[in-house]
Amino acid sequence: MTNTAPIADAVSWQRLGRVTGMAGLAAVVLIFVVLVSTREEPSFAATADEFLTHYRAPNTVASDFRSFAFTVALVTFAWFVVALTTLLRQAEGEAPWRSNIAMASGVLFVALVLSGNEVAAALRADDLDPQIARYAFDEGQASFANARVALGSFAGCCGWVIVSTRFLPRWLGWLSIAIGLGLVTSRLSWTSSVWLLPYLMFWVWVITVAVLLLRRSFRGGAQAG
Repeated sequence: MTNTAPIADAVSWQRLGRVTGMAGLAAVVLIFVVLVSTREEPSFAATADEFLTHYRAPNTVASDFRSFAFTVALVTFAWFVVALTTLLRQAEGEAPWRSNIAMASGVLFVALVLSGNEVAAALRADDLDPQIARYAFDEGQASFANARVALGSFAGCCGWVIVSTRFLPRWLGWLSIAIGLGLVTSRLSWTSSVWLLPYLMFWVWVITVAVLLLRRSFRGGAQAG
């Protein structure tokens, strides 16, 4: 009798690779569609009244539809995180601690970004005190700054696994490690815009990984390409 187990395994890994790629691309598209279509946030030096005006505007990330779309985007990114680290864990082999740390870090990033109170501030903006509006903004930015450290941990661990296993091209692993270091160290100056470069590069990395996984054959399982 023909053994169909290897074929079934290959189909499962192929399906997971495609889910990973589609989730990564969908997350990037959703996140940037939401961000591009929203009004610019005030700077940290803005007055309390400017923050209140911001939350009363209908086209911010905290508004009803955009906050919903952004939440869907982040949950989709969590799909990408879990799926990718499952592939990396298989490639890493025994004691896949780097892949496990990457998964926890990616999920923590999503949790921290969603933990801010800006949506609640926008909901109650008509009755909100200007100083509370300023506090809600600062709290949201601090949560995002902490989230970037978790995202840096995710990128760094993924890169480490990629470099050591060659599951994907090694240059992609080294790039991920560099992005991770940039995201983590940007926390030192969290009120500046220094984080933008590694953050944007991270999403370029996600797109590249997603495309490679969509094009890849998993006939040999989730091993080195």
